[in-house]
Amino acid sequence: MIPLFTSGDLVVTFHSRAKVGDVVVMDLPDYGYVLKRLKQVQKQSVMLGSDNLELFSSCCGVWQSKKHLIGRVLFSINLKRKAFIKFRPNPKSKTEYPHGH
Repeated sequence: MIPLFTSGDLVVTFHSRAKVGDVVVMDLPDYGYVLKRLKQVQKQSVMLGSDNLELFSSCCGVWQSKKHLIGRVLFSINLKRKAFIKFRPNPKSKTEYPHGH
């Protein structure tokens, strides 16, 4: 999910109903923890996508069971910079989360 997230970022999630456009964390059997954007949602499954179109991820573009969904990302902290990242989880949402100083 580069450039929005980088390796080592701490993400805070909330287990709630995720919708198309949200960034989520999933614990997938063949991949472990992944951080991806929801592209489609069905009753029992979701399809993931990546913001970085230059890299291919085989967990994207296929249906994944909702039972592996950890939660929707609320915000992230870049531990290297020790600062909050201003983040809008859903591009259609107008809500922005505060960032620390």
